[in-house]
Amino acid sequence: MDGDDNDGDDCRDTRINRRNIFDDDVSCEAAKKIIRSAKLDDEDSDGDMEFLDLGSETSVRYGNSRAAPDISSLATPVPSSIPSPANLRTLPSVPEPKHAFGSFQKAASHVRSHSLTLTSHKAGAEAFPKVNMVTSPSGSSGSLTIEEVVGMGKRVGSMDMEQMQQEINQLRKQLLSAKRERWTKMPPELTLRRFMKGEPYSLECYRALGDKLSFLDQAVSRMDGNAITAAVLHLRNTVKRSLFQQELLSRPVAANHYLAYLRGHFEFPELVDTLSMLGRTEEAAMVKYKLACGTGDTSTKVSMLKSCLRAHFEGDPTLSSDAGFVREHIDLLERQRPIEDSDSRAEKEAKNRMFVEFPRRRSLLNMPVTTTLFYCCLYHYHLQENNFASPLAIKKRHDVPERQYIWTALSARAKARGWTDIEQLLTAKGWFGGKKMKAAIGFDKVVEILHKFQAPVDILTKYLELVDDLDTKLTLSRKTGCKKVTIETLVKLKDRAGVEEFSRRNAATLEGDYARRVLRDEAMRWK
Repeated sequence: MDGDDNDGDDCRDTRINRRNIFDDDVSCEAAKKIIRSAKLDDEDSDGDMEFLDLGSETSVRYGNSRAAPDISSLATPVPSSIPSPANLRTLPSVPEPKHAFGSFQKAASHVRSHSLTLTSHKAGAEAFPKVNMVTSPSGSSGSLTIEEVVGMGKRVGSMDMEQMQQEINQLRKQLLSAKRERWTKMPPELTLRRFMKGEPYSLECYRALGDKLSFLDQAVSRMDGNAITAAVLHLRNTVKRSLFQQELLSRPVAANHYLAYLRGHFEFPELVDTLSMLGRTEEAAMVKYKLACGTGDTSTKVSMLKSCLRAHFEGDPTLSSDAGFVREHIDLLERQRPIEDSDSRAEKEAKNRMFVEFPRRRSLLNMPVTTTLFYCCLYHYHLQENNFASPLAIKKRHDVPERQYIWTALSARAKARGWTDIEQLLTAKGWFGGKKMKAAIGFDKVVEILHKFQAPVDILTKYLELVDDLDTKLTLSRKTGCKKVTIETLVKLKDRAGVEEFSRRNAATLEGDYARRVLRDEAMRWK
């Protein structure tokens, strides 16, 4: 083996055995055959290499010598990572290990992550180690070379490229077929069938009006909404508007699908024109009114409402009764704008005490009539009728019912704790110039509203005494905590047990003493 280092020319002739003698599935006899088949032509050696069985060990013999040769150069460790083919070209020569394997059994106990590659004695510095990390495609346990791994990647890549190329060719054929069929006129039934199946179709081949209407009629007869919409849109885009409207008038089903398409795609101007053309003026007016109400800017909203009033409500006798509501809406917006401007300045300057005690939560603009009335009763209750913010002016202009006005004004003044205003509101003129208390909503509702806004007990007692029904009065007195009224109501109901129960529960109060005095009165007649 010493002659290997000196013979540089023979080192160029390298032959690599692709079988690892230390694999688990390689038996001893197979390893002998592998080593015998290796062409180890050592010029300094006089004999062939063979195995000698020596007890439990197997040694290698060269010629007549029984000394174990140094075959450590035949084993090379597997690198931790597989280098790229570019780096393999510049790998340095593998140095000869300083140790030697004493026997085959000892070498077989080497770490399994390393492999033994048999080479001839003329292996040079350009020899590459074999990598035993990829399983052979045939399923054997033999290792694959880097060239085989790269070849497998190329084959897989070529298969993907072939599949992609086939798909591209197929799509190209479909595109060419679609281009050829674009101008090929097919029967409407066939086109409709392809449309319903989701197959490629084209309506551009139908240039004649009869063909377009035939396809539309076929779609209507099949009751396919998508096909009807597609046919109507194709007709709208390819014929005059007057002709389109004429054909749409004679096909109500197609018209309904077209209107649904316009609503879904927010084409409201076209929707209003189509509804007017179809004679559905009320729907057109409602669509226009809804669009105007959806506008955020108050000035723009007023302008759109006036346009809607002139175009749809005033010009149509069937909508004349609804025109008054649109006018009231316009008047309310025009009333709210100056009130909002004035109150916003007064709130910033803190000129009005009410704005300090009860700060505004939101703007008055675009609020309904009832909210506007409550707002004006809270902040501008004492204004004259000729003022924009006067509650009486709002009541008169918008025909607010008396019951609704009393309820709204009572709630606003109770929140502002204007008890005098409430008394004046509920005071009416009687016969011969007299005055009497009158409530259009009933005094029981008055008491409930006052209790909701935490009115004092004396105010609640004053209006509780005006409730006629005794059972209702008793329920309200207990709810509001007016104990004197509770005792008087029990006495009127001649309920001695109720008075005794009240006296027992309120023993340490003035009302309890009053109840006991009533019980001691011998003139009282109980049930």
